[in-house]
Amino acid sequence: MVVKRQCSFCAREIEPGTGMMFVKRDGTVYHFCTASCRKQQLHLHRVGHHFKWTRAHELKRAADRSASKTAPAPAVPKPAKGRGSRRAEAPAPAAEPAPPPPAAPETPAEATPEPAAPAAAPAKKPRRPRKKPESAKDA
Repeated sequence: MVVKRQCSFCAREIEPGTGMMFVKRDGTVYHFCTASCRKQQLHLHRVGHHFKWTRAHELKRAADRSASKTAPAPAVPKPAKGRGSRRAEAPAPAAEPAPPPPAAPETPAEATPEPAAPAAAPAKKPRRPRKKPESAKDA
């Protein structure tokens, strides 16, 4: 029995005796109708339904149209365009404050802790001397 296959990139039917089969090391099998489809998917890591010239694009658009007709999509507000659009966004909801830690019983020694030593500033790296221009070395 003759089996017609579908291109893994563009979803076009591949006639028997034509096309290429690519098997990955993990056992995944890809069928490509042309070298262009093979290069697009394997070397350029592109997705077929993103390109208008592929049949996969037509199939995806048809599926999206039929899905949108059956169930209305919830309205999503579009972000503002232009300068300052980030400032126009609504603030994120505030997270719940963390509960305070449990109080430990105080003892006379803990009541007056000793002052901690001030933290020392990190040592700065010494600067390298500037290079003199070539004309200054000759003089």
